[in-house]
Amino acid sequence: MTSIHKSTHFPDSFYRVTIKGLFVKDSKILLLKESPKLSGQWELPGGGLDFGEEIHQGLKRKIEEETGMKIKSISEKPIYVWNWRFENRRGMDWYYSLVIAYKIEIENLEYQKSDECDEIGFFSKEELNTIELCQQTNGLKDFFNPNDFKQ
Repeated sequence: MTSIHKSTHFPDSFYRVTIKGLFVKDSKILLLKESPKLSGQWELPGGGLDFGEEIHQGLKRKIEEETGMKIKSISEKPIYVWNWRFENRRGMDWYYSLVIAYKIEIENLEYQKSDECDEIGFFSKEELNTIELCQQTNGLKDFFNPNDFKQ
């Protein structure tokens, strides 16, 4: 490992675990527009997993906090997994986020605006290239295939 990959903030093998929900309707994926105090960009619902938190509970918690929407079901296994390198965030030179994305079903789309989320929208695979996505959500462009969500 070269010195460029070393960090004084944590061990070399450290990743921030981020869990995301993949809700697809009519071949379009649900995204949340973060509030301007965050990024003001489009992001998958979900967020950082708290230390020791069970994955499905953490995903339900994050989505309800962000949108007020309740999760009906979560796939047993992730659908997509990727990593993203953040730079100059959270007082650190850099860190990696491991994004683990699960297929979800939502009870209803009665969205409630929050401090974290201004609006929700559905986007096709092609539209993902035309909107401003949060940094780590850019990885979704490489993976998202509506056929992965057909019953």
